Amino acid sequence: MTLEQLRALVSVVDHGGFRAASEALHKSQSAISIAIKNLEEELRVEIFEREGYRPLLTDHGKVLVQKARTVLSQARDLSDLAQHYAQGVEAELRIVVSEVFDIQEVLRALRIIRDQYPSTRLTLFVENFSAPLEILEDKEADIAMVAGGEMFDKIEMTRYEKLCPVSLIPVVSGCSREQKDASELTKEDLHGATQVVVTDRSRNRDERKYGILETSVPWRVNDFLTKKQIILSGLGWGRVPLHMIGDELASGDLVPLSSSDFGPVEIETYISRTTNHPFGPVAEAFWNLIIQRDYEKTNKITVKLQ
Repeated sequence: MTLEQLRALVSVVDHGGFRAASEALHKSQSAISIAIKNLEEELRVEIFEREGYRPLLTDHGKVLVQKARTVLSQARDLSDLAQHYAQGVEAELRIVVSEVFDIQEVLRALRIIRDQYPSTRLTLFVENFSAPLEILEDKEADIAMVAGGEMFDKIEMTRYEKLCPVSLIPVVSGCSREQKDASELTKEDLHGATQVVVTDRSRNRDERKYGILETSVPWRVNDFLTKKQIILSGLGWGRVPLHMIGDELASGDLVPLSSSDFGPVEIETYISRTTNHPFGPVAEAFWNLIIQRDYEKTNKITVKLQ
């Protein structure tokens, strides 16, 4: 039994077939088929039923796939740990950030990281809702900056620190027919109106609605930039992170809905890492910079409020 055979097995399951698995692993379809056949012969167990159009797992196969995932995960942990010991300073830092974060705050920390560790490569993903935590769970990132903490109880071995919440502000376009009385609009006034909503497509979907009106007509998009542009064009209303719309609020291109029926929605935010993943000096430095900058920002907000 080899890790390559286990990777082929898991890939066939995850991608729904031998051809798709071969494309994902950049191997020929025959190589994938041979790997699975050899694995079945070595284990003396039929893993797939091949009667239908798509290969289906046998009952034994379902159990073996779960075990294969565990073995592959442990192999990645071992490889990461060995690389960590061999290199000292990480060759690459992988960060995934929820779209609700102010990316400029992240870039300020990364500027310091680049100056201190110029040879370390960076991979930066921007995702929505619970997707960053899934990417962290799959060991495709070293650090995740996550919006909403309800998913932490579904993922084991996770360490996290709470950061400042992000405010989602309900707004309508300044060119909208409704903008004149935006400060007085109620939920009843927006009955049947278009509400632009960012949808969560991650597998551990966060089902919270973040202020979606039951009487609205939802238009669903997959990112806040598209949502902002739709609202700016006067096609609907919705909640957008405050840091994304400061200029538009100042210019009047966007108008906040400020009646007692509306108000900002506060989303909890966190920085997170898995406890069984080795943390090198570059990741540690980024982690501490984000926490320190967030602490300084919190103090500024507190002083301002006082």
